[in-house]
Amino acid sequence: MPKSDWGKKLLHSKTYKLAILGVWLVILGACLLCRDRFSVENILQASPKNMLAAALFLLLLFALKSLSVFIYSGILFIASGILFPLPEAILVNFMGAVVMVSLPYWLGRQVGGELVDAIVCKYPKTAFLRQLQMENELFLSFITRIINILPSDILSLYMGASGIHYGKYLPGSVAGMLLTIITFPVIGSSITDPASPLFIASVAVQVVVTVGSITGYAAYLRKKRT
Repeated sequence: MPKSDWGKKLLHSKTYKLAILGVWLVILGACLLCRDRFSVENILQASPKNMLAAALFLLLLFALKSLSVFIYSGILFIASGILFPLPEAILVNFMGAVVMVSLPYWLGRQVGGELVDAIVCKYPKTAFLRQLQMENELFLSFITRIINILPSDILSLYMGASGIHYGKYLPGSVAGMLLTIITFPVIGSSITDPASPLFIASVAVQVVVTVGSITGYAAYLRKKRT
């Protein structure tokens, strides 16, 4: 058997899929046990003093978060705003978002359709995503991020397992998270003064855009049903 055929057969074998799921479950268990330690304060204490090392450390945490389900990504976005000047914080958050949406996507891609069925069973509201997926994958990736219809990691797993094209999934997902990528480090940089105009404006923009997106999407669904 040619090596290329052997490699393809391995990638689609049940043993390979079970091994991937086994590693993921170990990571899930470890994150569940340690989730109380995952806070902005602890991240700041553990972060290296060197700026480059701190950025790599934060990206590692983004990778860990992407497979955890239990950890809130906003903690990392805010910690970045405290650790780095704002332009660098936004850049680190942007790279972290790419890592965070990519790893579970490729995990779902490897596991395949069985995972889609399991997610739809656990989260029935994902069933309508299949219809929207057939219409516009880029829009689906964008809107589901901006309105937070599902936990981020579960959504990424679903997108990968359902076969959405990565070239449409990645830009759509990152665009949907762009507001959080920018506003959360601003919140983090001004968190010691919640009464400051910068802090209030960042929170207000986040709330207004999220509510507006949910309202607009609800109107879109009503129009489609009509």
